[in-house]
Amino acid sequence: MGRKLALDVAQRYEAVMALLRREEPAAAIARRHGICEATLYRLRDEFLAAGKEALSQGRFQGKKRQDRMATLERALAERDRVIGELTIANRILRKVEEVLL
Repeated sequence: MGRKLALDVAQRYEAVMALLRREEPAAAIARRHGICEATLYRLRDEFLAAGKEALSQGRFQGKKRQDRMATLERALAERDRVIGELTIANRILRKVEEVLL
């Protein structure tokens, strides 16, 4: 099981950008940040994959996502309303049952 990476987001970004700009050898960048080269390359790969994902979504995908979120929020609000009504009806039925027994 791996250890938790001690670098914060800004330090990870700086390390990856230094590697991508080829400011110095990967071994030197990794050593400066206190990580191994394999971790540095893994961070680079994660960074590039996230960028690729963001570019593939584009503006229209963002709009679709917002529409989907709005639809889901409306559905959730409707379910909350129905649950509230059923809870009230259930309480009334229990009180009626108590009175009849």
